[in-house]
Amino acid sequence: MRAQASSEPDHVQARAGTRRGIEHGGASAAMLALQRTAGNAAVTAMVQRSRTEHGDGCGPGGCGGSEVAQRAGKVVQRANKKDWKLGSTQNELASVKAAHPNDPLVDTLHHIIPKSRFEPFLALLTSPQVQQIRTDLAPLAPAAFGAPSVDKALKNLPANFRVGPRPEDRSDDPGPGIDVNTTASGNTTPRSAELENVFAYMEGAVAAGAVVQADFTNKFLAPTINACTQHGTAINIDPARATWIQDPATGKYRKP
Repeated sequence: MRAQASSEPDHVQARAGTRRGIEHGGASAAMLALQRTAGNAAVTAMVQRSRTEHGDGCGPGGCGGSEVAQRAGKVVQRANKKDWKLGSTQNELASVKAAHPNDPLVDTLHHIIPKSRFEPFLALLTSPQVQQIRTDLAPLAPAAFGAPSVDKALKNLPANFRVGPRPEDRSDDPGPGIDVNTTASGNTTPRSAELENVFAYMEGAVAAGAVVQADFTNKFLAPTINACTQHGTAINIDPARATWIQDPATGKYRKP
């Protein structure tokens, strides 16, 4: 029996064939069908849309974006290799972990001020103000300020790190919020208190869309310098912090 001719346009049939091909694992054949009908530009656009749908945070580590790869007819995600860490940061973390072997509480670096908050703040500054950050903080964090940009230097500032368990092993991970160290009584540690003030000022400046020089000096630079001076030039565990508390029911950790 001869198949009845369809009244649908060719590009509609091609898209339907593409969907059927993907549903039955024939992604390669479907891609070729689409390519013959719509050309390379349409195929490129479809692949780009697929990548865009899997944005930042899709990777297992949550740092950087992700990309979609096709292997043996299966669509898989893999973490983007691009990372915010400098080699010096990675090496220092490895050294700290080596000094505390198999300790789940000494595993990962958490930013006290979220690293995502530096870029919008820096966008408000003048070139002299950005240079002032480098001039004042580089002697206190030389490894971090070996970075080509002040944004990346601040993301690798040792004083802004707290060492702890993996995010999935915490019941109190703040996500994009501030992540201070606390003492056994629940008070914020001195270094974290300085950075908490910095964070509050940065958020206010970004919301206002303006930076006043006096506030920049007194509310950003001065407390950041204090935090760096208290902490030192290397990644270390804050000696004033309390130990983590573990919930026996879930096995997850939290601050006091």
